[in-house]
Amino acid sequence: MAKKVRRVRKAAPNREAKSPKKNGAKIRQNPEEVFRQEYAYVLKDLRQVLVLAVLMFALLIALNLFLQ
Repeated sequence: MAKKVRRVRKAAPNREAKSPKKNGAKIRQNPEEVFRQEYAYVLKDLRQVLVLAVLMFALLIALNLFLQ
């Protein structure tokens, strides 16, 4: 019988420490703002991939016209 392996989950980062506070009270951010802050790098990468794809298609079209 196989030995069971116990996996330990990594603790999630404390998100409350990053949130701004006024007069000791916590301010809740809009979920859309949180999404934009946490996934800004993803949107940047998607834009780069889109630009690269457009350039590659333009290159394919240009090569097709040139080589015919």
